[in-house]
Amino acid sequence: MLPFLHQARTAGVRRAVLLSSSAIPEGGPAVGTVHQALPDLWEEWAVLRPSWFMQNFTGTHAHARSIRDEGIIRTATASGRVGFVDAEDIAAVAVRALTDEQAPNTDLVLTGPETLGYDDVAAIITEVTGRPVVHHRLTYEQMRDHLTTQVPAEFAAMLAGMDRAIAEGAEDRITDTVQRLTGRPPCTLRALLEREMRCSSS
Repeated sequence: MLPFLHQARTAGVRRAVLLSSSAIPEGGPAVGTVHQALPDLWEEWAVLRPSWFMQNFTGTHAHARSIRDEGIIRTATASGRVGFVDAEDIAAVAVRALTDEQAPNTDLVLTGPETLGYDDVAAIITEVTGRPVVHHRLTYEQMRDHLTTQVPAEFAAMLAGMDRAIAEGAEDRITDTVQRLTGRPPCTLRALLEREMRCSSS
């Protein structure tokens, strides 16, 4: 990514907006390194650091598959809470960060309007869809071993570690970023699921 950004800057592009993650700080691994480099490369920039996507529970994500196939969400998050965010809200903030007259020139943590535990998520999915869904609480080791059947071991350990961080409170926060940049409140999980239900039935 960094060579590409250098080329874009040389070609005259004035602003860069990076999609990172609330779980990855500036200077952290992968996109965290790019985040750290942006202020030195660009006078106009922003880093979007969304919390976990609400779309993890729809489409083809592993949670969505286990919900459809088994009525189960498996995590090692215990009672930890997350400010799940709608991907459409992330896109709306990205548009503003790219096109507003004044660039943010900072990192922006994006969340939905509420924090939810996975027990809450299972209850909301049950209410909206009418299909029973439960949250199975696994230990870190159980989650790691379960994920190892689907992805490489190192990646499985990282994902299980992110669940453990949620259990320890790392994602238990909400921000006003979506409201502040778009002028409208962020979508709730219930509203997103109801929207998905209408789309699938039309």
